[in-house]
Amino acid sequence: MSLKSVYLPAPSFERDRIHIKDDEHRHLVVGRVEKDELVEVFDGKGNVWTVSVESSGKRETVAVLRESRRIPPPGLDLILAMAMVRTTAFELTLEKAVEIGVTRIVPFSAARSNAAPGRRLDRWLRIVVEAAKQSKRYYLPAIEEVMTFDQALSIPAATRIMFAEHNGGPLKSALAGSPALYLIGPEGGWTTAEVSAAHDRGFAAVTLGPAILRAETAAIVGGALIQYELGQ
Repeated sequence: MSLKSVYLPAPSFERDRIHIKDDEHRHLVVGRVEKDELVEVFDGKGNVWTVSVESSGKRETVAVLRESRRIPPPGLDLILAMAMVRTTAFELTLEKAVEIGVTRIVPFSAARSNAAPGRRLDRWLRIVVEAAKQSKRYYLPAIEEVMTFDQALSIPAATRIMFAEHNGGPLKSALAGSPALYLIGPEGGWTTAEVSAAHDRGFAAVTLGPAILRAETAAIVGGALIQYELGQ
């Protein structure tokens, strides 16, 4: 059985003890943490501490350090540039992107986006943290503020892919190593102008088969296939 995980961006130990408070303390309480139970604390940057619960009260959980370790960074820098879509679809994409190992998430407004950007970065980060805990991803992916399509096209990457419903080629021939940037369009699809602009900026159009996939499905399947083909 895997250990419960606690995310603390800057954990502080005093005499090998750590005081876990607020949301992460409540997470442990809901999970019915017990005295002497081992728990993992991670900072989202590859540092992990195994601690043993000493006490859990109303306001904090106190734990004692048992060991620490450093997790090697991901071998592939995988960047998902995702058009703004319905809130539920976008948040599902965030969760699954963390699980498959996306290292950077770039939301952007496409011509046919059917959702306003809003200011949701705090909520998005909470979703990413919970997904990282569940999947034991010890590096949190970076989440950018919503940008324009042109700004998304300007992100530097060795592999530059636009997943498209029509006139796309095979994935394997479009791969050129890391970083790998892949674009996922909105539910209404890409416009002709967007496809042309991406082509002019060196993006290879790639198809995921004859079926028309939802945007969130394409983001998950596309990212997983890139990971597989690049040996990750």
